[in-house]
Amino acid sequence: MLVELSPSGGLFQFAFELGSALAARGERVELWTGPRPELASSQPGFTVRPVLPTWHPGDTGVHSRAFRLARRGFRAGQLIFAWTVLSVRLLAARPHAVLWSQWRFAFEPMFVVAVSTLLRSSILGLIAHEPVPRSDAKDTSTAKAGALLTRAFRAAWRRLDVAFVLGPRTRDLAVTHWQPRCPVYVIPHGAEPGVRGGRSVRPVADTEPVVLFFGVWAKYKGIEVLLDAFARVRAELPESQLVLAGDVGADIDLPSVLDRAGQIGNVDARPGYVAIDDVAALFDAARVVAVPYIRATQSGVAHLAFTFGRPVVSSAVGDLPEVIEDRVTGLLVEPDDADGLAAALVELLRNPSLAATLGAAGEQRVNDAWTTAAARVCDALAEAATDRSRRGD
Repeated sequence: MLVELSPSGGLFQFAFELGSALAARGERVELWTGPRPELASSQPGFTVRPVLPTWHPGDTGVHSRAFRLARRGFRAGQLIFAWTVLSVRLLAARPHAVLWSQWRFAFEPMFVVAVSTLLRSSILGLIAHEPVPRSDAKDTSTAKAGALLTRAFRAAWRRLDVAFVLGPRTRDLAVTHWQPRCPVYVIPHGAEPGVRGGRSVRPVADTEPVVLFFGVWAKYKGIEVLLDAFARVRAELPESQLVLAGDVGADIDLPSVLDRAGQIGNVDARPGYVAIDDVAALFDAARVVAVPYIRATQSGVAHLAFTFGRPVVSSAVGDLPEVIEDRVTGLLVEPDDADGLAAALVELLRNPSLAATLGAAGEQRVNDAWTTAAARVCDALAEAATDRSRRGD
């Protein structure tokens, strides 16, 4: 059983591809999520079940900062209700194993602790995309803190039978921060065939000098650094273009970003959730994808870029260098370095042949990753079951 409360976006897409890969190994898998999932399974043994009363990110629209903050209060209550429904359903279904996708708020691990006391026959696990929760309302570049949150998360981590992360640095962070009793395994992030959907894209060498920033606009993703860098790029390549596409985070001043984009020129700003049917066209037009994060554990955007054969210019933070190998699948720069970011972007915009070579190498790197991830998950769950049997649980 995979649980991802959001029915679309990067975490849902990750859970979907992992579920498909597990089912391809002969496992029977269900993904429990919210309404109108953006992907439907055709893999025998894998079912996507929209049984949780959450919301679809495509329903968000673009609103003022005040509206977005006010909406958070309402959705907090909605999320608590969704966790209540989830807990009741888990107790009724009693699955062999439950793998959560991520916890962000203190009440979520509290539910996990409560469920663990009642669901003793199930193996409980977590795919910790972001082991240490970050604020998504004020400054997304900083970690959440507080005695209640720390106690809740540590208690839940210590109830887990197994945990998974997406890189060795993230594993060290999780182990140091939460001191779990269970093993923590590293699994790779693979390609996104569900998002691509068989759509063809033009060769990188045939693209115009276009840079794509894709995903939620947030401080920690360095969107302000990217704008500063692109101003430098335009000074050298006036014909270059930057596309900003994605939902707007609560810590972003949208009018300020749009005003800055207008001052620079050749910035195509598209605030708002990008429907899955519109993703391929964005990557089709791009020569390079920018991931200028100030902090990160991993990035689904980089893997999505590789899915479409596009090279990535990325900050060397977290576990990003594990998948974006400098001058093999992309270019790495220091975080918060507008000059270095601009130089790397200019290099690939001026050299479509190099961009094509790096993009092809990235596409090759992620092709078989889900098979590896599914094998490790299956082995880890089997080991957890064996450990339970030895303890007499």
